Amino acid sequence: MSINTEIQNNRAKNCSKNEYQVVVIGAGPQGILYASWLKQARPQLQVVVLERESQPKFKIGESTLSGFCKALRSVGISQEALELLFFPKNGLGFFHVDESIENVTEAPEYILETFDETFQVERRLLDGLLITNARRLGVEVIQGARVDLANSQLSDLGNTIAYRFQQQKYEIKSQLVVDASGPASIIAKHLDLYNKEDVNFQSNAVWGYFKNVNRLGDRTDWQKVAQFSRDQYTQHFCFREGWMWYIPLVSWENVPEADRESMFNRFLGGEELPTKAELAARHGCPEEDLISIGMVLRTDRDDKFAEGRKVAFDHYAQQYPALAELLEGAELVSDLYDTQQALRARANIRGYAEQAVGDGWLSIGEAAFFVDPLISPGLTGGVATAYFAAQSTLRAINCNNFSQKAFADYEAFVGKLYEALERDNQLVYMSFNHPRAIELIQRFQEIDARRHFNQHIMSDYCLADTNVWGILNPIYQSLQKQLWQIMREAEIAVGEQKAVNQQTMEDYEVMVSRIEAYLVNYLDIHSELTPYIVQNEATEELQTELTCVE
Repeated sequence: MSINTEIQNNRAKNCSKNEYQVVVIGAGPQGILYASWLKQARPQLQVVVLERESQPKFKIGESTLSGFCKALRSVGISQEALELLFFPKNGLGFFHVDESIENVTEAPEYILETFDETFQVERRLLDGLLITNARRLGVEVIQGARVDLANSQLSDLGNTIAYRFQQQKYEIKSQLVVDASGPASIIAKHLDLYNKEDVNFQSNAVWGYFKNVNRLGDRTDWQKVAQFSRDQYTQHFCFREGWMWYIPLVSWENVPEADRESMFNRFLGGEELPTKAELAARHGCPEEDLISIGMVLRTDRDDKFAEGRKVAFDHYAQQYPALAELLEGAELVSDLYDTQQALRARANIRGYAEQAVGDGWLSIGEAAFFVDPLISPGLTGGVATAYFAAQSTLRAINCNNFSQKAFADYEAFVGKLYEALERDNQLVYMSFNHPRAIELIQRFQEIDARRHFNQHIMSDYCLADTNVWGILNPIYQSLQKQLWQIMREAEIAVGEQKAVNQQTMEDYEVMVSRIEAYLVNYLDIHSELTPYIVQNEATEELQTELTCVE
């Protein structure tokens, strides 16, 4: 028996049939941050997290935003530690590609420049760091615990949660159970409350990890000016049927299991941090550069995913010459993280719990809803639900009331956030019909997001941050809904005349004109909040002046 297994076994035995105030199912970022915030607010609370896997494993979801990194700092994970471990991310990039674009540098581009430095994370390492940090705060985390809801009881008068560990059965009693199991959403699915059907834009995803990609950061012939290397943005290659992501990573896959805990404790213990080279040398784990590349395809526009993940990936990689050029000579890594498939796939990725709370339980993060990886909403939206739920939990504990009604404010918040994130996400998808639409929608979304960030830049993570990039502000909501109507009407009208594979950007000129007319004043008034536009206008003016001088 390994030391790790023995430690986990002892933890399971020590908590057998104990009573806790809160049981969390799932030790991903949302569940761990929720538990950590509870312990920070009330150190005496008895909180336990049950995690199915014995060790953090490979997960998709690498791209972070400022709200998520702010949440990490709020529980004691320093920006310096994140800089050591992960690849820097300084915004979002968008390229419009069609059959006429031969090279990425020729593609129309828009960049949403960074609010502050965030990161492209290796999830196995991030999740392990969060678990170690939570234990330092006093949260009990039992890894390798498989929850058995069929033999559990949920009630506002008290819950009994059954789980298995090392073939042994255990039970835990608690006042509240929190489902943070991610897309598994085990409580909602157990109660037949999870819905994947009633969504406007269902999508499928296929992805893998590559070496020897023709990296964007090595190119210099860009048409526009950016603040950072193109490798330091989560890049979106946008086309009719969906989009492709491009995310550079620092992989620490070769860190020995026994060394990970000592690595994490060093980051969290207040010691002077080493350089990245010193860290790799000390633990015998040289970092490795990889590119995460994946495609997300609209089910109403794509017919290749049904033929297989490789068929779909290869089809679009060849249909669009700019993607073919980017991937020419790239090597698909087949054995990363001990997985069996070089290309991974997930069908019908969007879904939501029709009910996020019940008597004695609630769902947070992706257990409550999963939108789509487009524009990286998952981790940031997820921790917003986790923080809001933590505040609602503290009030419920004060009142000793764990009924569904006691969490009505949280239920309402989750519903509003899910609907707003869905609309935002769908606006971006519909903008892929025309490069000018991409720019207009990105500028519109950026203005409120940057304004919201600037207003709360100096504060610790708080309830204001659960208004993810200002998406719930009434004025933004009003504009967002009207834009959605304009763009949806255009897609329906064009779709009635032409099949998707016959549509061109010219078919959406009327849509673009309507968007421009609707947004022109708003974008002009707030132009200072779109630095990509400002910096490129300044560059063009300077070039014009120099030409005149010559």
